[in-house]
Amino acid sequence: MSATETQKRRSIVSDTLQSLGKQAREWRTKIDLLEAGQQLDRAETLAELNKLLDLSQNLRDAILSEDSGATWATKTELDTLVSRLDEVAAKRQRYLDLAQRLQAGLVTHRRERVKQERLRLRDEAVTELMEISGQAAPPELPGPEVAEWLEWACSLDDSTDDPDLKALNEHFPRVDEFVSELEIEFWQDGPATGTLNGASGAARESGSGPEAKSAPETDGGSHGGGSLRIEEANDSEKSAAEAYAEAAAARTGTVTTAVATEEAPVVDGTKSEVEPEMPRKTRAAAGPSFFAEDEVECLSLYLDKARKDTKKVRALVGIAHWLTPAGQNPLLHAKCGIQAQIGYPGKQALAAVSPAEAEAEIAAEGGLPLIAGGADLLRWSLQGSTSGQFDAMAAVRRLSQRDLRAWFGEVYKIELAEPQVQDMYKLTYGIPMLVGELHRRVIPIHDNPPTWLGYAIWTRVKATFDEQMPAMARELKEGPESVRLTEREIAILKMVVAASDDSTPETITSNLMENWPKYHRTEQALSSADEASVQVLETLGLLPMRSEWASRPLKALLPVEADDPIRQLVSYL
Repeated sequence: MSATETQKRRSIVSDTLQSLGKQAREWRTKIDLLEAGQQLDRAETLAELNKLLDLSQNLRDAILSEDSGATWATKTELDTLVSRLDEVAAKRQRYLDLAQRLQAGLVTHRRERVKQERLRLRDEAVTELMEISGQAAPPELPGPEVAEWLEWACSLDDSTDDPDLKALNEHFPRVDEFVSELEIEFWQDGPATGTLNGASGAARESGSGPEAKSAPETDGGSHGGGSLRIEEANDSEKSAAEAYAEAAAARTGTVTTAVATEEAPVVDGTKSEVEPEMPRKTRAAAGPSFFAEDEVECLSLYLDKARKDTKKVRALVGIAHWLTPAGQNPLLHAKCGIQAQIGYPGKQALAAVSPAEAEAEIAAEGGLPLIAGGADLLRWSLQGSTSGQFDAMAAVRRLSQRDLRAWFGEVYKIELAEPQVQDMYKLTYGIPMLVGELHRRVIPIHDNPPTWLGYAIWTRVKATFDEQMPAMARELKEGPESVRLTEREIAILKMVVAASDDSTPETITSNLMENWPKYHRTEQALSSADEASVQVLETLGLLPMRSEWASRPLKALLPVEADDPIRQLVSYL
């Protein structure tokens, strides 16, 4: 990486050191005046000295936030240390840029099994890049700039002694496995490449939304190699809104009316391949989005239809398990909340409501109302679906590291060291309820967020967050209706944690249903009657779910990882 790029991507430490140097020069000028016997304003001079001392402490905190084991004693050693941290910051940004491109992109393939396997390898590659970015001395990522990197990596030939290929295999084995299995013609850069958006991270892009027709299938097995086998393409895909409506109906076991789209003309008994109607983006948000793009587009489409057509749904519903402070959560935030995402008119500020308040608003609203709330509103909406009252829904589910960086760094302009972002994810796993608690500790004064988190401050935040776990568990049992879970939902949480230790993504559902007696527990085995309860837990982000957003809740369920903080919460229930 060039010196220009390193300077452009320097660490937080460099900016802090620059401010300290400027203040030190001003203080040296005052020392010269004092040595010359000149009179200075005592209060002003002491204030300047205090500012210098504060900046020196800020520098130490900034260095330790980047590398907790760093030591230095002289200015020369400090300059060397800062140069190293700048180099690490430049490498780290390169990892993050590539991880972002991989997260946003899609793998298209006629064969669902092949597609899902490639997506699994993609997600593992993203995880590896994020893990390496947190190292104190990360290796250099070989290859060109990120925009050309994937094409370059897929063109590498395993039969050669290319040193870049060797470095990739040695230091980035999961990234290397992904590109070795990926045929570049099956890759599509996502629409959000280069930006921070989406509430669901890598998972939500996998298998969601309409996709282009599959490219020719290859046998794979090498970097960009393999022979082609051309097969018949599928018919045109449904629009995102149609798919959303049908998926919602499938999840709840009901039949609903999909959004009306223009029927494709019939030629020789088959539909011609015209592009289906797609949701029109009415997004007015100035900040990033923390919702699935398909859900936002679906709400936007229904809103557009309601302005000129009979409405197809009862209401537009936004759901989150993190509602306080009212204006400082991803659901109700003025610039990036659900109201801003779909450009909903007529409301100065969206507020969380109860089911009773929602019904009153629906009865009084002449058009298509937008309502928002937590667990109780979610259950109400799902119960309505079973009686044919379909709601279009967008929810804040588990957040990714990218989402956490966007929320605290972009929305609240807090300078974060990458290890701090990783700490945030380890503390919360992106579970909205836990991220909300972290937010309230990082920003204790709601209208005055810090510009950055010093080492001592961040250490204290982490310690007090862990101490709050028993209280958050009590909220799940005894808290307000928007947070509280039912007895069956709590039982399912415990069951999933118990079954996760010996389950895989393929066996977790069967272990909770037909194989449940082997665990010798008192809870009743899961059945199809528990679909709604599982959907509540997945939608609130309390349980992890697989990437295919259209899957039924029981099919979408994933095991809880060993470090997932939901285990700690469950231990207090």
